[in-house]
Amino acid sequence: MSIVRHIPLKYRLPLIHGGLEAIALTRMGRWPRNNVLTPGPLVVSGFLNESLGVGRAARLTADALEAAGYMPVRHDIRPAFRHILDQKAVLPGQGGVWLIHANAPELVVALIAHAPAQWRERYRIGYWAWETPLAPPFWVRMAKWLHEIWTPSPYVADALAAAFRAQGEAHLYDRLRVLPHPLLTPPPMPDRARFGLSPDRCEVLSLFDVNSSPARKNPWASIDAWLAAFPEPSPQAALTLKASALDTATQAKLAERIGNRPDIRLLTAHLSDADMDRLTASVDIFLSLHRAEGFGLGLLEAMNAGVAVVATEGTGNDFLNDDNGYPVPARLLPLHDPDGPYSALPRDPAQVWAEPDIAVAADILRRLAHDPALRIAKAAGARATPARLNRAWSREALKACDFNRWLDS
Repeated sequence: MSIVRHIPLKYRLPLIHGGLEAIALTRMGRWPRNNVLTPGPLVVSGFLNESLGVGRAARLTADALEAAGYMPVRHDIRPAFRHILDQKAVLPGQGGVWLIHANAPELVVALIAHAPAQWRERYRIGYWAWETPLAPPFWVRMAKWLHEIWTPSPYVADALAAAFRAQGEAHLYDRLRVLPHPLLTPPPMPDRARFGLSPDRCEVLSLFDVNSSPARKNPWASIDAWLAAFPEPSPQAALTLKASALDTATQAKLAERIGNRPDIRLLTAHLSDADMDRLTASVDIFLSLHRAEGFGLGLLEAMNAGVAVVATEGTGNDFLNDDNGYPVPARLLPLHDPDGPYSALPRDPAQVWAEPDIAVAADILRRLAHDPALRIAKAAGARATPARLNRAWSREALKACDFNRWLDS
């Protein structure tokens, strides 16, 4: 396994996913085709103990279900990866509803690591996110084993619907349901000193995870927009790039782009969810010049804290608008991810993503940095956005869903 980790991501992911699907294909003939469901508990499986974006999203989902009056059983899916071959992973309880808060490749692990007898009587829901206009064919094949598929945005639902059409499986449309990521808790108090942020200048934060594709997260655009906004370092503003899973090649590329600018800092320290929330709440501007997002949870968390959000418009972050932030216009270009997880996608004219307008982003940054009043002008609209999206998680909305039929009364 340690050898596999050193294989470049563009080769590693197809190798892993292909191997998992091959194992699944040898077992699917024995998987239950007919649904004989029985009532039972609500089990929420996900990477609940990890500081991954998908792990944080799973925790938020479980929290929202609890707030709506459900009693989810939280189940960490990571140990199942040790039981892919022996099928000895154990699910809590029997029957009921199994919500797997992980994408199709991880759904494969969940199904093949647990003996079918453990999940055949459960109503199965996948919570999926995808970041291009057309989901992979493999996801369509796995969708057939789910009764519902929840997505965080219409963008993701449309990507899955397009894949269903392309694979001649339009009947799967009815399984799609949009449930934006919930955000129920108030933000923490800012703590600039904790993160080395100055109280006297405009502090800007940009986040990216190398495992989510640098080409998609696009930190290069954040740097370019910053250099265009401030050709010379300014004592009034500074940019922090918070990187996760940073590899040597990406770090070298970032260092070359940043040069000797003292007003641009690369932060690589591992931070807990609580510290990430505190860092976000401590800055003045959240900058995300991504090329695509399935949702954009970081943007919503910044809005929750009343932080000014400057981000690429469109894709999954359709909750960003002129009332709650500063959308940056973009043009659509063919998807090109030379070293990341999207490099294995078949070429298709439908596979496009956004190229943000650097000049517009630079102008917004320059104006916001010099005008504190402008930075807080949309704070009320920003703070109201999570509450608006949370309506999908209200008790009334959830009680209308089909999965309730299979829960213990």
